[in-house]
Amino acid sequence: MGSPEPCNIHQFLVVKFLFILLSLNVVTFFIIAKNSQNECGAEVFNIYNANAIHELRFKYRRDEGQYRRELYKASKNNDNGEFYEKVKIEALCLTKEKIGGFKDGGKYVCNPKKAGKKNCTIVSLGLKNQINFDLHIQNVTDGRCLILGADKDPQNQQTQESYRKINGKLFTGKIPDELTIPYMLEKAGKHEVELLKIDIEEGELTGLEPLIKDFFVCQIFIEVHGTPLKHLDMLQIMARYGFRIFNTESNPFCSTCHEYSLINENCMIHYGAVLLGRIL
Repeated sequence: MGSPEPCNIHQFLVVKFLFILLSLNVVTFFIIAKNSQNECGAEVFNIYNANAIHELRFKYRRDEGQYRRELYKASKNNDNGEFYEKVKIEALCLTKEKIGGFKDGGKYVCNPKKAGKKNCTIVSLGLKNQINFDLHIQNVTDGRCLILGADKDPQNQQTQESYRKINGKLFTGKIPDELTIPYMLEKAGKHEVELLKIDIEEGELTGLEPLIKDFFVCQIFIEVHGTPLKHLDMLQIMARYGFRIFNTESNPFCSTCHEYSLINENCMIHYGAVLLGRIL
């Protein structure tokens, strides 16, 4: 029997490669699907049924002490997965949308079409030349907001040009060591932030509080990094200033990273959100 033809070997390798690629895509799909199911929590109810919402709020008020104890207990362990399972949403957003796509970098926003008024401000931190969120949110809000973007490294020419087209301003510097968020707002002549997206690789631990302490912010979309205790500390900081979780999402590629979307209690009526409880 002769040796296999080179053409046949080539075809075999191509088929094998496609099979491996398909398998990886299937696995990734199920991981993301699982995370999407988890982000909704165990409660399944009709959000348009006033009685169902009333019953859910009653359940939260009755059990929030237990939820808090379970969360604090989980924060003392090194099991991030267990901690994420104990995090409860504290606000029900009746209309939320994934802005920026379903890959890493997309964020769940509560009723984005209601974002502010003309001349509102959006802040996007941690660009890395990936501005799908920025482009998408400006499209959804009809470009009525000024968007301030920042990254520790200068952005490439394409990103700079895209930012100019969407009414954006770029800043360069590591937050908060070289660049602070209040400084960005002061340079832009702004005093309030409608939407704040943060993905700055642990810089959120020290960079966020100076902003929400002195400036009014409506929604925060943040990826927190680190141990369960660091996650709890970050969530408690935001809770002290009236922010309540309305969505959580796992990062399938980083076990110590987790996405949180929060809304200020003072903005809930405008965005159509309902306060369930104050667990943090």
